[in-house]
Amino acid sequence: MWIAITEGWLSIVGHRDKPEHLLVRARNPEAIRRTFGKERMYYIGDADYPYRADIPRGEVAEFLTRRLTHMKYDNFKNTVDDWEYRDVLHSVWNRMYRYGEQYRRDGLGVEEE
Repeated sequence: MWIAITEGWLSIVGHRDKPEHLLVRARNPEAIRRTFGKERMYYIGDADYPYRADIPRGEVAEFLTRRLTHMKYDNFKNTVDDWEYRDVLHSVWNRMYRYGEQYRRDGLGVEEE
């Protein structure tokens, strides 16, 4: 699962060796440091996502629930203060916008009333 949050881009997957944990991964250490703390982070230099933390599943769920429950913004990209990361988010938005063109044009999946 990819999650784009104000602090950075996270990749969250099941932990191979700790079934009760999720492996939270990032390319920028700030994404983990600002969400789950630097003391839990470790580094694997040759990995696609070199910054990692093994976080109990319930804690990740609580973190995401708190975020959703307390969300106030109406424009996510404007909450990001890292300009390079914000530029990446704009690129992702643009690609997804193009991906959705056919669905907007054709109204696929929606019955007209």
